[in-house]
Amino acid sequence: MKRTLNYILLIIVLLASCREDDDTIDKVTPSDGKYIPTPYALELPPHFNYINSPIIPADNPLTVEGIELGKKLFFERMLSKDNSISCASCHAPSDAFNDRGMARSIGVGGTFSVRNAMPLFNLAWGSVTSRRFNWHGSTTSLEEQAFGPVRDPLEMQESWVNVASKLQGTNNYPPLFEKAFGTNIIDSNLVVKAIAQFERTLISGDSKYDRYFLETQEGINIPGDHSLTPEESRGFDIFMAEGTGDCFHCHGTPFQILWTTNEFVNNGLDANPDSGLAWITKNPLDVGKFKTPSLRNLAFTAPYMHDGRFATLDEVIEFYNSGVNVNSPNIDGRQKPRNLTAQQKTDLIAFLNTLNDSSFVTNPAFRP
Repeated sequence: MKRTLNYILLIIVLLASCREDDDTIDKVTPSDGKYIPTPYALELPPHFNYINSPIIPADNPLTVEGIELGKKLFFERMLSKDNSISCASCHAPSDAFNDRGMARSIGVGGTFSVRNAMPLFNLAWGSVTSRRFNWHGSTTSLEEQAFGPVRDPLEMQESWVNVASKLQGTNNYPPLFEKAFGTNIIDSNLVVKAIAQFERTLISGDSKYDRYFLETQEGINIPGDHSLTPEESRGFDIFMAEGTGDCFHCHGTPFQILWTTNEFVNNGLDANPDSGLAWITKNPLDVGKFKTPSLRNLAFTAPYMHDGRFATLDEVIEFYNSGVNVNSPNIDGRQKPRNLTAQQKTDLIAFLNTLNDSSFVTNPAFRP
């Protein structure tokens, strides 16, 4: 009898020991048995210390599992009505997460969206002023923004109930949600949280000018020659001079890093402008105001403006040079014809091309 009891006690001890080892391997807590996501810290370029810290919501911290799930969902076509398009269909990694060549992106069934697809990078810093996203400021967080395209009648044309049902019916998604959020019950809130986590990792900060800045301002030695050509240097001076280009008021200085102030501005495109921000705020003073885009990666994001009206940088520069409609209501007071010479326009474009980040558009971490 005593020997039997000893055997039973030994078995209990062994089983308990096995459970402890399994818990360690599977990263589950002894109390509730749930998987613990792995915290993730953004890898920031050194010179990003000149700007505010990234905005990470307390209720959606970055985790390895959440980011991986978000990336998978970003490329998932089941988010659309007929499983034909994904977020990446209009925001391709090779195009700086833009829809290069398309003035307006095509949705399910060949419908055209209302706006030009904005490129997606450095979104973790939100907006300097109003913290609004989209051309016309329709959302105030990346999570909120991700809700829109799925149910938009011109884009994915799907309901979130159906999206959750489709994902729930797969073999692979419920376990991925369990690892990322501690539940295998999929709903729209968790989907957009995962997508937003992935989008916050899309950091662009390795252009020629970034390397030049790190060398000249931070004293960091980077292999290769990153000095600016005479043409690029003159273009930078034009960019920064109030009397010529005067671009920095809306697009920032080298120390602002993002190359946009993220303000909403009426830049004088039209005498009778699109409602823009006023569609959201209902304030007549916001008519014609659109979010100022970053000047990074312009080589990958044509056409330009909220409606994609300009196919080339030459057209954009010529608009600011001579085409600003000063009679546009609510026009920003800094908007005026620049009267640049042909050489000055060439120099300015040369500088703008130093802001292209080829490592960003080829980064395998951003591919499916």
